[in-house]
Amino acid sequence: MGKEIILCLILTGCGSVLGAVLPDTRTASDRAHEVEPRCKGFPEAGAAPLIAPASIEHVEPENSFVQSGNDRRANLTGARIYLVPMASQSSETITRSLECHQMRATLKQVEVHDDDPYVLPGRWLDIDVHSEGDGFSVRVTTDSIADAKRVLDRAERHVTPSQAQ
Repeated sequence: MGKEIILCLILTGCGSVLGAVLPDTRTASDRAHEVEPRCKGFPEAGAAPLIAPASIEHVEPENSFVQSGNDRRANLTGARIYLVPMASQSSETITRSLECHQMRATLKQVEVHDDDPYVLPGRWLDIDVHSEGDGFSVRVTTDSIADAKRVLDRAERHVTPSQAQ
């Protein structure tokens, strides 16, 4: 019986390593279907104020840093969108509302604006919201530099000229 346990631990460990090394092959539609059950209490109307250009204070590039020789190199991963303060909102409810909006857009349950910063046709974006002072910042990221440029461009175009900083 001890050999079975050791074999199981070895196989489980290998599976964990392979999961971290192999790329995620799920499609945007696959990811949307995974999120869909969590969206029952989050109607699209709840996301509308978050998506409105007036809700955005400003946009910045979002970067990750990788070691490059003796230096660190910045890689664009998407956009950081700073939202105006919103009463009775938490980072968790904003995250879920935006993920559900992305799910509905991906599954074509709602129509989206061409510059919607939380949706990229054919791609699933990682959305992570943090409290920042009295407002919120939303990291909208992807693992492709080309897609990250598209995300940042959409977010910057979404902000009206009077809001751009």
